[in-house]
This record gives sequence, C-alpha cells and structure tokens, in this order.
Amino acid sequence: MSRSPIHDLDDLRNHIYGRAEWLWQGSLVLSGIVLALTLWGFWSNTPSWLSITGLVAIVAPVVVVWLREAASELIVRGDKCRRLILYADGFGREIASTELAEARAWGLGVNPDVAPFVRPYYSSRETPGPRRLADILTESAFFTKQLAAKVRGGLMGAFILAVAAAVAALYLADLVSNTGLPGLLLAAKSVATFIAFLISGDFLLLVKKYGDLEQEAGRAYERCARLRIQSDLREDEVISVAEDYGVALLQCPPIPVWLYLRYRDALNDVYRRSHRQKGA
Repeated sequence: MSRSPIHDLDDLRNHIYGRAEWLWQGSLVLSGIVLALTLWGFWSNTPSWLSITGLVAIVAPVVVVWLREAASELIVRGDKCRRLILYADGFGREIASTELAEARAWGLGVNPDVAPFVRPYYSSRETPGPRRLADILTESAFFTKQLAAKVRGGLMGAFILAVAAAVAALYLADLVSNTGLPGLLLAAKSVATFIAFLISGDFLLLVKKYGDLEQEAGRAYERCARLRIQSDLREDEVISVAEDYGVALLQCPPIPVWLYLRYRDALNDVYRRSHRQKGA
C-alpha cells in the first residue's frame, strides 16, 4: 500500500529537524569544550596547553557559526515541509507536484525513519477550510508553547544552578586554598570566565530564543482559538497567524525530540480531553 505524500513529508520533516538538532547540539558541545580547555589552560599554565587553548579559541567560534548556519538551513527546509503539510491538511488540497518534488529531493540518499507521531497527527474534526486550519494551528501552537516553556525553564534552572555552584566554588577556594594568593586569583579568574561564558554565551541566548517561541506560540494559540469559532472566517485571516507563527519557529532551534516524546502522550491527552466538545 503506497503512502500518502503527507506521510512522506512527515517522515522527511522529522529527519531534517533531527539533523538540525544534532548540529545545534554539536555546536553547544564544542562551546563547552572551549570553556573546559580555557579553564585547564589557566591552571596548567604551560606553553603547550596555552598554545592549544589559543588555537582552539581561534578555530572553534568559526566552526560553531558554521554548524549553526547549517542547522538554520535545515530548519528552513523542515519548516517548508511543515507548512506544506499544514496547508494541505487544513484546506484539504493536494500538495503541488513542484513543491513535493523539491521537498523529496532534500531526502535523496536517505531512508528516513517513520516519524514518531500519533496518527492522526491533528485531532480536528472540522471539514477542510479556514476553520480547520485555525483548529489545527491551535493544537500545534498548544504543543509548541508547552514544550518551549519546559525547555526555557530547564535552561534557566541550569543557569541559576551553574552560577550558584561557581560562586560557591570560589568561596570554598578562599576557605581551603593552600596555594596562597596566586591560587585564589586563578580560581577567581576561572569562575569569572565560567560566569561570563554563561551570561554572554549559549545559556542566555537559548533561554531568550525559547522564551520568544513560547510567547509567540501562546499568541498564536489564543488568536486561532478565537478564529476557529467564526463562521465567516476568511483564509487570509488564518494564514496571517500561521505565517507569524512560522517566523517564530524559524528563529528558534528545534525542540528536542526526546522532550516531545516524553510529553507527547500527556499533552495529547490533555488537549483532546479538553476539546471533545466541538468549539470548546
């Protein structure tokens, strides 16, 4: 039995977003390695380690930028698949053959795994049209808002704990240091470097990105929840919300798939139990 184009794009979208997530994670790991080498260079204070640290400090930022640029390109492609599926499902229209061919070409040479979605992906019972599009956007935005909030909260919690641990380490170094003032100065420099990395680097950047996504998804959820009950709803009204929501998704790294899998069933249960009555 042949699979529908939407199912093909579901799997391809999942594959593309997975690669983008992997690239983002790689850039974060590389940033962490640079921090570790910098701190080690402070404490070792040997010419060889200082040379290695200096070389890594020059090369790593370039690699990080390229990893994230590659991830951004994949996110754009994944979002194109998402929008094709969204509009095909919402309006009940076939995906244009030119669009389908372009998207399928992105998966040449790979055999994507089946996307880990519960079928049907959307629970809407509306007939194809603007109200169905608004209904499925409400569901999509609900998931995005909840998951983005969990990522943002987790990152902020980790940031606070890391800063507290760094300050505590500096305090303990002052109490137990047997190396005198030079050792304490090294500890202070290490803690300062660590905190500067957290504040100016990835932690707060990601907190902001996921926080922005949470807010925009919340706006889309509220707007579409109002639009879907209008009997005279026009296509352009819903498409406007869909495109604003899409821009927010493009500006944020993918939500980790493990987080989606962890909360997928619970969020499905919450949403579908709360929307059993039509228009509720």
